[in-house]
Amino acid sequence: MQRKKRAAEGGSTTKLPPNKAGLLCYVGFWVTGIIFLIIERKNKLVRFHAMQSLVVFGILNIIWGVANTIRGATLAYWGGFYPGYWGYWVVGPIAIAATVVFWVFFTIWWILWAVLMYRTYHGRLYKVPWFGLGDFAERMIAKLDGSK
Repeated sequence: MQRKKRAAEGGSTTKLPPNKAGLLCYVGFWVTGIIFLIIERKNKLVRFHAMQSLVVFGILNIIWGVANTIRGATLAYWGGFYPGYWGYWVVGPIAIAATVVFWVFFTIWWILWAVLMYRTYHGRLYKVPWFGLGDFAERMIAKLDGSK
């Protein structure tokens, strides 16, 4: 009962409780972050989660995509098309490093996704501390909202 009352006091464009709207900001990674930034105009907490989703998963998506591209290109080269010195001693380590980066960021992506959704649904504000991404998202929301 109190949870519904608190959600109503905060005001929302989407008419969803803040914990559920915040969770939905993370469900589709940066895509739902953009959607909620557009449709949610009143609730600052939901807007923060939308911006954090956009920033964190946007950056992870770029890093993961670059690593995947390098991985794919080097594995094709290393896979037997051009054996010899360049294939084994130059391209091989690049392919291995790109594969490690790919899987590390893939794992971080899914763990962070689950943690953010869990904490948001249970009403806990969690700012991603790595490289100040959570603080950056908060500053971006303040700029978008005109420091209201």
